[in-house]
Amino acid sequence: MKEKSCQRCGSKFICMHDEDITKCQCASVKLNEKQLALIKSQYSDCLCRDCLELFSKID
Repeated sequence: MKEKSCQRCGSKFICMHDEDITKCQCASVKLNEKQLALIKSQYSDCLCRDCLELFSKID
């Protein structure tokens, strides 16, 4: 478990990627391939759930 800062908005969150990704705050956000590619093109590390939710609304 690791505290991280969102690369988009700067908010703090707990990342569980290295322990159990299914329990991570990001695991329940559904993103399609286009949305994932957009995130990967702009950011090199994790985003908070709120920011991921914003990306999930992009068509």
